[in-house]
This record gives sequence, structure tokens and C-alpha cells, in this order.
Amino acid sequence: MKTPRSEDLESTEPAHGDQLWPMGAVSRRTGITEHSLRAWERRFGFPRPVRLPSGHRRYTSEQVRHLLLITLALDQGCRAGDVVPMPLDRLEALLREAGALDAPTEAAPAERWLESLMDGVRRFDTATVSGLLQRDAGLLGLPRFLRERVVPLITELGDAWADGRIDVRHEHFASQLLETSLRTLRAPQEVSASGAPLLLATLPGESHELGVQLVALASVIAGRSVRVLGASTPVDEIVAAAESLRPAAVGLSISPTTADDATRELVLELRGRLPKDVRLWLGGAGATMLGALPAEIRGLETLDDLDAALAALATEPIEGPGGRAPKRR
Repeated sequence: MKTPRSEDLESTEPAHGDQLWPMGAVSRRTGITEHSLRAWERRFGFPRPVRLPSGHRRYTSEQVRHLLLITLALDQGCRAGDVVPMPLDRLEALLREAGALDAPTEAAPAERWLESLMDGVRRFDTATVSGLLQRDAGLLGLPRFLRERVVPLITELGDAWADGRIDVRHEHFASQLLETSLRTLRAPQEVSASGAPLLLATLPGESHELGVQLVALASVIAGRSVRVLGASTPVDEIVAAAESLRPAAVGLSISPTTADDATRELVLELRGRLPKDVRLWLGGAGATMLGALPAEIRGLETLDDLDAALAALATEPIEGPGGRAPKRR
């Protein structure tokens, strides 16, 4: 086999907006060891990672999809030396001929994926639910995964519980698996996150943490570091953490079950006690149920709203102590 030239092994540039995956995350999603990824890069010229200035490797979503196909071919008994350098169209043809038509080469339509996952929830099938989440995170890339899978799933879980199609035990089971998946996906992305962090929590009595984990992952994808205090955090503790960390914003997730006058009063109390230069953001389906709030409390109803708020933060200087912009005088 022809040895790739050094210039053939140079880093490729990702498509605009493509999600880049650290090597450890790629290894976990595909089952291919980091040693094998490096060895294949040297021997076959694939996968050719994007190289950061630090020298660390990053892989595009398309490369992750290609590697998933290679994993499937290896499971069919093929040799790495045959399938790793094989062009993608030939590899797909090989798998079709082998009868591997239901291989995870492309993400299933959203409705079918959601139906399969909810069926797994009703059966308490951890392998099915976790597998569907992990697979589509790799196939779609994280931004699309959040919008096309996680947000519809959270909505469906709430609707199915309200309609009696699932019970509380099913909702709790699914929520725990989804929260674990979001935490796992966030960990490798946090290496490149920077700036004054977002401080994320829920108020006392609020045990639903899915919104917090969703915002945390979306934020680190956008390059913003986060600190997660978790569910049912006392106002005193949120204030103390904000005074210590001087975050860019404090984000609260509020579910409809806690959107009452007591929660509204806690929100107003928190705003009054936070440092003036620390923003307060509210998200979750219950945030809009609290009624009119002061203008300095910002509601973020959708991921587009969050993206806009993060983009506004990105335009501010971060050269101050601890990453904070110097205060205006």
C-alpha cells in the first residue's frame, strides 16, 4: 500500500459551523481507541484531524460518521487495512452488500427517532435510550443534536406525562439518562471554553435539572465556560457563588410545576442581591408563567434566545481580573 506523503497528512479545515470533536469524545462514540486513531492517521491518512494551535486533534462530524461506518465494517469481519483507507462511497456499498442496511450511517427522521426512544423509556431500556442519544450526538453534531433531538425530547416527556402516556417513573428514568448524556457530552468541550463563566442553577424546590444541563452544553459549544450549582440551590448559596466567581450571568431554569408566587419572589430577591454587573437569565417552560418581571431580568425562551445572549457576551472585552471586563466608570 502506498505510504501517504507528509503533505497528505496535513490538517483539514472544517466546514463553516461544523462541530469539532476531541479525540477522547470520538473514541467513546465510535469504540475506536485513541491509539488506533493515531495509527490510522499515520498509515492510511484517515482520519485527518484539524490541529489546534496547541497541537491537539479535533475531528469533524463528517469524520465521526465515517468512523462509525468503519466500526460497523470491522464488526462485519473486515480488516482495518482494507476499510480505513476505503473511499466513503465504496465503504457504504460494501456495507449494503453485507446486509447492514440499518447501520447508523445517517440519523433517522426525528419522529422515528423520538418514537424509538420513547418506546425504550416505557420499557426502562437503558441500552436503547442511551444508545440512541449517543449515536445521534455523533451523527448530527452537538448543535443539531440539541435542537433536533434534545429540545423535542424534553417537550415530549412533559407532554407524555401530562397526557398520561407515561408515568412519573418513566419521566424520571428518561430525565436521568438525558442529564447524564448531556454532562458526558459537555466534559470534553469545556477544555476550550473561556471567559467569565455562566453560573447555572435552579431555585429551592425545583428538582428538574434538564434545563440547566441543556444550557450548560449549549454554552460551552459557544465557547463560554460554565459553573453548574445544580438543582434546588438556596438563594444565599447562589449569591455567594456569584460574589466569588463574578460570572457574566446567572441562569435559572424554572419548570411549570414551580412557576408560582413563591418562585417569583425568590427571583426578585436574587436579582436584588446579585452584583449589579451580573445578569440574571431565566429559562425553562415555567419562566414565562411568572408574569411581568423587571427589565433587568432577561427571559430566554428558546435556544435562539440563548445564542443571541451568548453572542452579546462575546462582544465584550474579557481582560479584567478573573476574565471579567473592567467596570465602566
